[in-house]
Amino acid sequence: MTPTKINAEQLLIHIIDDEESVRTSCEFLLSSLGLLSQTWPSAVAFLASVDIYHPAVILSDLRLPEMTGQALLIHLIKHQSPMALIALTGNGDISDAVTMLKEGAADYLEKPISSRRLQEAIARAQQLTIKRAEHYYIRNLYAQLTEKEKQVASELMAGNLNKIIADHLDVSVRTVEVHRSQVMKKMKAQHISELIQRLAVLEHIL
Repeated sequence: MTPTKINAEQLLIHIIDDEESVRTSCEFLLSSLGLLSQTWPSAVAFLASVDIYHPAVILSDLRLPEMTGQALLIHLIKHQSPMALIALTGNGDISDAVTMLKEGAADYLEKPISSRRLQEAIARAQQLTIKRAEHYYIRNLYAQLTEKEKQVASELMAGNLNKIIADHLDVSVRTVEVHRSQVMKKMKAQHISELIQRLAVLEHIL
């Protein structure tokens, strides 16, 4: 499934908290909003069982045993996971939550969690994880290109025709056509406009 085909309603919400009462409460709130969720007692248990490269939303307490919510966020970012994390904070955790926002968290919620704030935070996190998944998908496609194909892709991005590209790269027009075909195939683009759109995303994130 490509990221463009992912709907927010399909995304699983992972609840990570060492307090069973909090996990149960969050699960109930999410169920009332029509959202699917799965609970975990720790970040370690979560990482041991979940594919972090699949788009999803995480509701994680900051103060977890073995691995904190902030450490989990850093781990996800380090491994370029598209998952969007919402920090759950208790008393005295607000400054840590703000720091996590600067590090890439989607939002933070103060306990006890209100249904309205939860819904707002989830909506933002859903869009963020879908966007990140699209970036991850396109970045992986681009990584398959050879250096020469990347040069041709850059020329196409600039709007140059095959003959101009051939002159710039000092190759034959036929060679450009072969590279161009491979670029389209590897980037899974049906039309040049779709290729340009994907290359534009790359320009923004690379």
